[in-house]
Amino acid sequence: MPTLAVTGAQGKTGQAVIRACGEAWNIRALARNKQQAQNLEALGCDVVVGDMTENLTLRELFKDAHSAYHICPNFHEREVEIGTALASQARELEHLVYHSVLHPQTQKMPHHWRKLLVEEILLEAKPLSVTFARSAPYVQNLKPYIESALVNGELVLPYSVHAQTAMIDLVDVGRAANVLLGGEIEAGSGWDLCGVGSISHQEIADMLTSLTGDVVKAHERPAPADTPKEIQMMFDYMDQYGLQGSTAQLRALVGELTPIETTVQRLIDEIKGAEL
Repeated sequence: MPTLAVTGAQGKTGQAVIRACGEAWNIRALARNKQQAQNLEALGCDVVVGDMTENLTLRELFKDAHSAYHICPNFHEREVEIGTALASQARELEHLVYHSVLHPQTQKMPHHWRKLLVEEILLEAKPLSVTFARSAPYVQNLKPYIESALVNGELVLPYSVHAQTAMIDLVDVGRAANVLLGGEIEAGSGWDLCGVGSISHQEIADMLTSLTGDVVKAHERPAPADTPKEIQMMFDYMDQYGLQGSTAQLRALVGELTPIETTVQRLIDEIKGAEL
């Protein structure tokens, strides 16, 4: 089987990509330490231990690999630097998929803007063939908020309960990655990955009420005073503008999408199962 190199492999995005692509690819995963390496080896991955900011680590990861899926942690201040290193070390790959973000052109959210800058760097890294997977926020990110809501009946988040945002199930992220890496989709373009194009926290609270039979109300509560600046900037942006998208491109890639109700019910079941 051809080798797929995966950066950020230990995180939830990396895990989704590995699960979806493991049958068609030999996965070579990047781990930061021995503990991560053991976890990834248990999934059947070959593992390189190192730091994605280091050229030598990237060189070892990409050696003789056919393709790569690059995931940089959110809010990483050195993401542009990492993108530059990646561009220099990945030129021999047949294909690179970069896990970007929905609406990377948003300067008011610096962690989005950095991803746009990396997209530019990778586009100019000839002869590298690159595709951009521009993901919406994950439905799974709601889990700690849902867990609290099941206890106290309040879905509490740090921006407007009426702000409309796109979301996606991580399973569909993996499915999209598998298709984008499979060779049938022409490289060189960006794909918006949205499983639902627009939903508010008020609507999610109503969904929790319907699924559990217990009343859940949505509330906005300011983030703690010590919230990092860029995270607060994200909350401020979402409060004012939301982050809407279209499901059309994801449907074109994978067909039927995972309904958000299915994902939320799965999260409820996981939370209740952990309590037993």
